[in-house]
Amino acid sequence: MMKDMTVFVATSKRFYGEAIKLVDRLRDFGVKVHHPYFHLDPAEIDADPKLKSQVTIQHFPDIDESEIFYALLPDGYIGCSVTIELTYAFAKGKRIIASEAPAEFAVRPMISAICSPEEFPACLKTNNLI
Repeated sequence: MMKDMTVFVATSKRFYGEAIKLVDRLRDFGVKVHHPYFHLDPAEIDADPKLKSQVTIQHFPDIDESEIFYALLPDGYIGCSVTIELTYAFAKGKRIIASEAPAEFAVRPMISAICSPEEFPACLKTNNLI
């Protein structure tokens, strides 16, 4: 069990299904997880720029509380909001793990390690990433 470990999981809304599975697996390992607002309607967020900005900024305290920032980036896709959150985490000195190398080359130097979502909980358990 990793009861003292806190991870922030970030991903694009198009990958929420995969993110929910990862969050559940991490919780099964005893990890405290902060994650996207799965309960919010992505179309509603996209239609309201003020709400979209608010949602991104509201994640900052959760990132502050986390030791590790995990970016779920299928096929390397990283959207603008995840880029903002990842950059914030990097500036705060958080360890940043990504599922794949981001397609955006400017983000790559901020990534500490690459670890698939399937392997991520086990890597945390064996301390390969912390």
